[in-house]
Amino acid sequence: MDFLNAIIVLFNFTVIPALAYGSQLALGAIFVTLIYAVLRFANFATGDMMSFGTMFAVILTYYFQSLGFGLGVLPTALLTIPFAILMMILYMLIIDKFVFSYYRIKKKSSSSVCNG
Repeated sequence: MDFLNAIIVLFNFTVIPALAYGSQLALGAIFVTLIYAVLRFANFATGDMMSFGTMFAVILTYYFQSLGFGLGVLPTALLTIPFAILMMILYMLIIDKFVFSYYRIKKKSSSSVCNG
């Protein structure tokens, strides 16, 4: 029985957190790769975006819990995920419009000067 408890502790405190953290790092790496491949612009603000989405989901979860919303036995955070996704889409469109578009235009004009 002690061996089974040791295996459970190993999974709860080592394997599952390692898989969760590794998945987060892989998601960030895939995001940077896809953004660079599509836009040819290195956007290293992935941590900022992931943190903003998480912060919005956590705050909205606390707000829904204070209002008494829930999904029965399921966590309230599952209810906030679609709202966090929509907020991140809005956030990224605003950041792209006011920040990243400037650098794309600047890169186009500097590359046309060098090639022309």
